[in-house]
Amino acid sequence: MESDNLTEVEKLNLDFPPEVVKAIQEILPSDDPFDAADFNAVEYINARFPAEQSLHHIDDVLEEMRLKITDTDDQIRSVVRSLTNVDQDGRASLLHAQEAIGELYSRFQDIKERASESELRVKEITRDIKQLDTAKRNLTTSITTLNHLQMLVEGVQKLQALKVRREYGEIATLLQGVMNVLEHLQRYRHIPQVAQLAREVDEIRGELEKQILEDFHRAFHGPNARRFAPTRELAEACLVVSELDPKVKRTIIEDVIKTQLAEYEVLYAGGETDAWLAKVELRRRWFLKAAVEFEKTLAAMFPPSWQVPARLALSFCEVTRGQLTRTMELRTHDIDVATLLHAHKVMSDLESLLVRKYAAFQLHDRTPRSSTSTNPFLQDEQQPGKVELSNPFTEQEGKGEDGGPGGEGPVSPFQGAICRCFQPYLRVYVESVDKRLSDQIEKFALDMKSYKFEHIDAEESNVVPCCGELFTIYKTVLVEFLRLGPGESLAGLVEVMQNHLREFCSRVLRAALPKLGTNNIPIPKDINMKELTAVLAQVQTLWREGDSGKLGEEEVRRVCSVLVSAEYCDEMTGRLEAKLKERSPQSLAPAITLTQEQDLFHAVLAQCIALLVAHVESQCDAALASMTKIQWVLDQTGDTSPYVTALAHHLAASVPLIRHNLHTSRKYFTRFCDKLAAAILNKFVQQVYKCRPINSVGCEQLLLDCHALKAVMLQLPVVASQVRRDPPQTYTRMVARGMARAELVLQVVMGEYGTHGDLVEKFHRLLPDATIADFQKVVEMRGVKDRASVLELYRQRTSALDSPHRSHPIPSQPSAAATPSTPPVTTTGSSTSPEHEMSKIARLERMLKSRRLIS
Repeated sequence: MESDNLTEVEKLNLDFPPEVVKAIQEILPSDDPFDAADFNAVEYINARFPAEQSLHHIDDVLEEMRLKITDTDDQIRSVVRSLTNVDQDGRASLLHAQEAIGELYSRFQDIKERASESELRVKEITRDIKQLDTAKRNLTTSITTLNHLQMLVEGVQKLQALKVRREYGEIATLLQGVMNVLEHLQRYRHIPQVAQLAREVDEIRGELEKQILEDFHRAFHGPNARRFAPTRELAEACLVVSELDPKVKRTIIEDVIKTQLAEYEVLYAGGETDAWLAKVELRRRWFLKAAVEFEKTLAAMFPPSWQVPARLALSFCEVTRGQLTRTMELRTHDIDVATLLHAHKVMSDLESLLVRKYAAFQLHDRTPRSSTSTNPFLQDEQQPGKVELSNPFTEQEGKGEDGGPGGEGPVSPFQGAICRCFQPYLRVYVESVDKRLSDQIEKFALDMKSYKFEHIDAEESNVVPCCGELFTIYKTVLVEFLRLGPGESLAGLVEVMQNHLREFCSRVLRAALPKLGTNNIPIPKDINMKELTAVLAQVQTLWREGDSGKLGEEEVRRVCSVLVSAEYCDEMTGRLEAKLKERSPQSLAPAITLTQEQDLFHAVLAQCIALLVAHVESQCDAALASMTKIQWVLDQTGDTSPYVTALAHHLAASVPLIRHNLHTSRKYFTRFCDKLAAAILNKFVQQVYKCRPINSVGCEQLLLDCHALKAVMLQLPVVASQVRRDPPQTYTRMVARGMARAELVLQVVMGEYGTHGDLVEKFHRLLPDATIADFQKVVEMRGVKDRASVLELYRQRTSALDSPHRSHPIPSQPSAAATPSTPPVTTTGSSTSPEHEMSKIARLERMLKSRRLIS
């Protein structure tokens, strides 16, 4: 049996994972080599018998191995025998656990039975206590109810006596207590005695209402009403009114307010002379005097919670708005801007004063009211005076420009309570603004004719003052307009602003430019991007066609000042558009745009840059034109040609003045440099085509000039500047591309070719975007006699590459021009290897470096 077990163990796969082997070594550490996970029998044998002489110990080693095997077998046998008792031990442990669980369950059952018995004992003990608690609660309720009933009976009797004696102070306190008692007895209203007492209380309240109303009517409308003075009796009556039906309080306040404003309604009726807009100061003065007098005399008679002074002020605003509305309807033709603004300012100041004085006042009366529109006690949703703000600068977010109150609190009822009546007449203000802006722009145009564009310091701005004045006027107009009314009528003002922005751009900025050819190009009034592109194309064409672009020093300052001013106007126009959209209603905001006006300022900017570029370019024309007068058939290269030095001199003389006058507009100075460099480099390439006849040494001299001119153009933005900074990367790349074209043209011209096909191939490879006219100029520079055949070969080459059915390039083949009867294209007659070309370029670069023209 044991041998069978050992056989089964031997068949087991004893290759354990490294993690298992590591865990076994931690639990059973051993230094026996046989216990190692990476035991190797061959290495072990070699270690025990390292040499042939050590084999005489083999018998001892074998005996040691036999003893170890025997010992291991004994250990395995003992382990296998011990495993036979595991099943019996497990069964015994399971039986023991079952017995323990049974005993525990029986103990739980015993505890549960004892808990049930304890619960029954507690219920028996507390049963009597609950009965006593219920009896005590019922007895307490009965005593409290009887006390309330006694208080109600006594209160009703006492109210009857106090009512007759008009002792309103005690009535107010007693009536409040009686109403509280009735509320406690509400569930006993079905009992006849309680119902009878409730009816008596209602009758007393009704009698008190009639009695108090009669007292107030006698006080304000009786024979002694003119000499009426507040009494303690009426003040205490107001306390009683607070416990009566709310309509009594409303009736009293309405009557008081109507009495206070009766004289005002007669004095400033629609047909009176003092009712006109020019006399609104009299209205304000009358109200302030009446309000002060009311607070000194009658206001103390009413409880503060009634807010009678605030309601009187709101009623005054409602009456005033109605009277002014009727007055303006009757005399519409007499309304002028000065009168309208004066009336609005006076009434707006009064509204602001009332807002601050009665900041906590809100219309919160919720009782039903009559439909009278002048009633200041209407609910929020019925109140005609509770509409949109008259001053849009007083916003919920607190962003008002006029310092109006902001925040997220409720809007004051006094906001726009009077000034809303001026909204239908905003057209008068818009017409006045239109005339005012027309006169102002006319003044600006006259001032610009005599304006002196003097030298400015580095810290000064050369924006013409009229630009700042214009947008200051725009801001003032916008603030005034928004104070006059809400934003729904803003569209008319926006149209006026658009028209005068265009007029300002044309009559002031553009008219201030020097009268050169580029200034005679008409700019459409309603310009769009397509038309703007056409205008700029005309500008480019004029100054490229040789229109005299030279400017004096004052004219340069003038153009720079107009450029900076146009940039300022463009920025301010964008801010104006944002402000208009911010202050306009959501329905009107998408339609508000000043994009066309900004496009006009962009056109002026482009025109100024074109004038400056034409000015500097015209100074450089003579130096570039002298290139064709130089003899380019040379024996050896020399220093930089004189035209490059002259060109650098002209740039150093003209660019610093422009840079100084554009120090506040670095973006457009960079754009000026880009366009100037592009124009000069383009003319330089065209002049290179005209340098003929020319030989290989002449091409090397031109390449030398190219590198010198490139260094000059790279320093163009900072020429003669005390502050040294690197030019923008975009400018550097543009100059490199422009100069690379001239260098490639010269490389083609100075090359050596065995056939015309080699010339065509190299030209097309170096200048793939060139035209046939460019290739013709290169042929003329090389002095090729049979030009027609060379041009035809170039046409075939380009047409073959452009053909969609052609997949392989045309090999260079000798044409008819390369026959023995035709003179050779070059002096050598053999094709030039790429290594030879590279060696010539390397020699040229070494020469330029030696002269420190390139780094």
